[in-house]
Amino acid sequence: RARSRRPGRPRHLRRDQGKSKEAEIISMAGLLVIALCLMFAAPAGSLQLGKWFRFPMLGGGTPAGLELATTAQQLELELVMLASADDIPGTLRVFKQLEDASPAPADLLRASPQLLDGRWSLLATVAANVGEDVSDSSARASIVNASGFAVEASRDNFPVQEVDVQRGRIGNEILLSFLGQRLYLRVAGAFTPAEPPAPGTRAMVQFDSLDVFSEEGRRLLSAGWIFALSRAINPALEKGDQDASWLDTTYISDDVRLGRGNKGSVFVLKRLRGDSGGTLAEWPL
Repeated sequence: RARSRRPGRPRHLRRDQGKSKEAEIISMAGLLVIALCLMFAAPAGSLQLGKWFRFPMLGGGTPAGLELATTAQQLELELVMLASADDIPGTLRVFKQLEDASPAPADLLRASPQLLDGRWSLLATVAANVGEDVSDSSARASIVNASGFAVEASRDNFPVQEVDVQRGRIGNEILLSFLGQRLYLRVAGAFTPAEPPAPGTRAMVQFDSLDVFSEEGRRLLSAGWIFALSRAINPALEKGDQDASWLDTTYISDDVRLGRGNKGSVFVLKRLRGDSGGTLAEWPL
């Protein structure tokens, strides 16, 4: 018995329809690729998502909070690029812009100190003379000042700053070459929120330990007494604009932290995650 066929489109029309759908999918994929290329090809610091995407809201426009967040993200990316290129004038300029665009919470260390917890790679540090504000004319790049000891902290030395909020400790470490050996030098000390009326972003710092480790992470020497000796010989070494050493956190995100010290230095740090913590990650401060 012959089967009755349902009326339908001729086969050649169905084939054409299938080709049309394939072409539409390919075209959409092509547009997506072009859009992604345009987004990622934009120079650092110049990408403005607000020009490409608009979020629907009453009255039109882009939410002010989104514009502020986007600006901070752009400045953060630009600052990381400039700091990595050792561009001191550019780093100082964008550093100040990012501080102004998205300052750290006023009660940061009293309400949310855990935001600072962890190990941070020092991308750039720009120092001035004790008691002076950092500027293009007085700046010295890649210098860390710890209670009067100025230490070279270029990226070749893998400088890291660690903050342990629970134990109230902070440490700075670098990898140095000495007599043909690669050695880690770490200075650490107390880290406590400053009492009012000081800003809630300020921590008081008192370095009290100095340790030397092998490149593999074996402790070779402890010489914390050197800080007590230096302060006894010359108390002015621990004085910047005030009688005690302090560190202000002026901007913080999940990945980047900016700081200013009382000895005229500014810091740009990027958070280390997972296995990138470094050799001394297992050693408590």
